[in-house]
Order: sequence, then C-alpha cells, then structure tokens
Amino acid sequence: MKKSCENLNCYERGFKEVLIRDKKNKEYKILCKQHYEQYIKNQDLNCSWASCNRLGEFKAPAKDQKKYVWFCEEHIKVYNKKWDFFEGMTQAQIEEFIFKDIIGHRKTKKFGSMDNFFNDLWNNAIEDELLNISKFKSSLDIKNQKYTEKQLAAIKKMELKPNITWIMIKEQFKKLVKKYHPDMNAGDKKYEEKLKEITIAYSYLKSSLSDKQKVA
Repeated sequence: MKKSCENLNCYERGFKEVLIRDKKNKEYKILCKQHYEQYIKNQDLNCSWASCNRLGEFKAPAKDQKKYVWFCEEHIKVYNKKWDFFEGMTQAQIEEFIFKDIIGHRKTKKFGSMDNFFNDLWNNAIEDELLNISKFKSSLDIKNQKYTEKQLAAIKKMELKPNITWIMIKEQFKKLVKKYHPDMNAGDKKYEEKLKEITIAYSYLKSSLSDKQKVA
C-alpha cells in the first residue's frame, strides 16, 4: 500500500483501510499498522444488530437524540422500516416535543396555551392555502359542509380528503410524523419543515373542531 497513514501527524506507510464512524456512511481511511491496531482495539465496528458480525457502515438514530447506532446494509433497511422516534409517546407528548422543536427547545414567551401557539401559527400560515382551497372545497357534498375554510386547508395539509373522521385524522398524523421525521430522511431540513407544517395543521384541527364535528 503506497498511501501514507491518514492519522494526524503520522507519516508512516499506510497498512490497512479502516471504517470511520463520524457523520457519513461508509467512510474509510488508511492507517499505519500501529494506528490501525490501536483503532480496532478501541472500537467495536460490528453491526449493532444482535448476532451480526458484519461491519456497521450505516448510521441510524437511536431513541436518545444525542446517540446513534450503526448497522450493515441489510439491517439498516430493517431498522429504518421499523423505526419510529415517537413510538410509545402519547399524542400530547408528540405535540409537546415538536412545539419545543419549533421554538428551538428554549424558553419563550407565554402563549396562554400550546393550542393558542399552534392556532396563531396556522392563522399566519393559512393565507396561501386559502387561495387554493376552492378546488378542494368543490369536492365536498352537502353533508360535509361542516368545516370552515381554515379547517379544510388543515385537512388538505395533512394529505386527507374532507370526508374523514377525527380518528382517521389522528391515525394520519401518526403516519405522517414517521414519514416526514428528518431522521428518517437523512436529516433533510425540508422534511423537518414539512413535519412542522403538518403538526401545526393537526393541532389547529384538534383545538378548533367541536365535539360534534369530531364524532360526526
């Protein structure tokens, strides 16, 4: 091997490639024999899946946001398919987490209640949605004229049609949280914004729909 050791301040001849776990998947670098042996001794580079001895080349989020686990290509697919950050949380806990995420998990002014906070956000964001709501509204039949235009816009934002029940809205929210969570989409910020929009729409519906609308 002609390449020199890539360890900082080491100029020895490279001995072997080694997996590096940092921010990228499948990241390798060349180390000399001494640094290679030190690194291997101090690192468990195997796949985190039980009884799998292949290298864990692919990074995945753990329940603890500050930690990650690493899997081989086969098991990262299984893990991602099953993984749900919000598994075990109640609806209120999910909303509270995303509420804190929107404000950067820092103290902020009082809004009276979390519902007021989401309602204010929705009212500020709704103007563009109302411009496109007429076509969506025309799909309603007479018995479904129970929603306001703002509620219809929120239903549309959640990728639903108007003829739905409150239970269906809650189930859709859970599905969309998993679908658009950034950790399921390589940390892409556009999915983070999409998730926030959906949470705002859902929270608006939860607080604005009357008991009669929820059971209809």
